[in-house]
Amino acid sequence: MCAMGSMALVVSKPNPGAVVVPTPPPAPTMAQDLDEIMRMINFLQIRQLMSRYLLNDAQFQSFVRIINSQDAYLTYMRFRSQPEVMGFIAWVNAQILLSGGELQLEESEEFMTIFNPTPFWANTVSGWQGFVNEFLFYYPVDMINMHINMKVAQNGIFAQFWLRLKALKPVYDRVIALPEAQRVAAALQLSGIDIIQLDTFIRNTFGWQMPPTLAPTTTTTTTTTTTVAPVSSSTEAVPSSTVSVVSSTVAVPSSTVSVPSVEPSVGAPVAPEVVPSSTTAVPSVEPSVVAPVVPEVVPAPAA
Repeated sequence: MCAMGSMALVVSKPNPGAVVVPTPPPAPTMAQDLDEIMRMINFLQIRQLMSRYLLNDAQFQSFVRIINSQDAYLTYMRFRSQPEVMGFIAWVNAQILLSGGELQLEESEEFMTIFNPTPFWANTVSGWQGFVNEFLFYYPVDMINMHINMKVAQNGIFAQFWLRLKALKPVYDRVIALPEAQRVAAALQLSGIDIIQLDTFIRNTFGWQMPPTLAPTTTTTTTTTTTVAPVSSSTEAVPSSTVSVVSSTVAVPSSTVSVPSVEPSVGAPVAPEVVPSSTTAVPSVEPSVVAPVVPEVVPAPAA
């Protein structure tokens, strides 16, 4: 027995030259990945926030009534009944069952009351935008997005989950274009709720971000056309032609009935030309504003 014990000690002695390869930890399951994200959200504070606004804020009460209307229910059921959504839910449930667990949400044991439990609750609400600001304080969007990007980079089961979830964007676009969804959006907008902000939050949460849009070409063309510098006066651009017109007008014979007149410039007025009485009156032409011309005296034509 002593010999066998000594041999066991010799065999169990580790070899100093052997390389021990550590066993990698098992990959996280779908339930574990989703549970890590849900633990970042303070559900208790969010429930208290919703109760406080539901009891004291009229705009938030209108929001709750609209999302519980018949049109909102039809919109939700149409989204759930889409084949892509049904396939995604079935895949997620199968992955959670294969992981040996289930996704458990934190249940609320508080009951709803119609009275404020504390007297100062009525003074702590400030409309829909106030609710959004407080909600984002308990829902860390940036931290959740960073965690999602890290999990996707690991290329595990969560990466497949996120790709399948992002593939539902066409379904969301198709459902919100339905008439009942448009009526819900119109009712929310009529109550003073920023539907663009709400739509942006939904898209950012599920990876359905809208691509950046370019400005329309018509607006750019209109702006360019309206900002063109005004055209300068033709009188300022051609001073020499104005002088030649003056001289040719003075030399017109008496048989001419009318001579086209040139519009006067906006410069200082010039004294009219002196023409003998035997010559038919010729309309005076004021010189250009660039180079004033001295009036000419034309002699009477020969008999």
